[in-house]
Amino acid sequence: MTLMATAYCAGSPAAPTTVGSETLELRLTTEHFRLFAGRTSTATVQSASDALERQYARVLNDLHVTTVGPITVRIWQDDASYYAVLDRYFGVHYQARGYIAGQDELRLLAGPRLDVDVVHEFCQAVSLSVSPTFANNPRWLWETVALHENGELVPPRTLDYMVRGAYPSLADLNADPNAGRQIYELGYVIGEFIVERWGRSGFLDLIRARGDVNGVFGFSPDRFELEMYAWIRAKYL
Repeated sequence: MTLMATAYCAGSPAAPTTVGSETLELRLTTEHFRLFAGRTSTATVQSASDALERQYARVLNDLHVTTVGPITVRIWQDDASYYAVLDRYFGVHYQARGYIAGQDELRLLAGPRLDVDVVHEFCQAVSLSVSPTFANNPRWLWETVALHENGELVPPRTLDYMVRGAYPSLADLNADPNAGRQIYELGYVIGEFIVERWGRSGFLDLIRARGDVNGVFGFSPDRFELEMYAWIRAKYL
């Protein structure tokens, strides 16, 4: 799965990027995106671009954002080069295949899920237009928004801890990605619960309030968890 965290980076997005053994150069420009790549095949870059453009209008409409971009997309093929950039950027190593560097830049490692991962990162970039301070704040909702928007359902019946009723708390779901990954498994259904219960306007209000369920819905975190897992049990378990 991909890591999503953000900070703004300086420098010209048009300049080639060389770290390690791979140099990224501008390979494709579309209406809303500028894609840089090195060793990644033309067909793979084109497929990622097509996935982004297919979802562009829907994601903006869902999140009530008028326009974003142009957005720079950087795609590495070489693992060592990609992780050298990631480690330098965050100051810590995450085993992640994608992240965003501000509202206008997506960074990814090419792989079989690239078309899914690149749209996931795009959803997170767009969510910063809803709330500029939203990135990983809180982490459980930051991931929920992208996973739900990108349709990344993991059926709860396939998760042993859900079948056993060992439900993680919101605090558990806020775990650093090196410490816990349950939010990647539950984010879609959490988003589905929020939208079904409070509508898309409630979803957006919660983003703006950075996950303050008490302030937005009048629910304590404990009650929110009880209601959420009751809904998930009824629908999926």
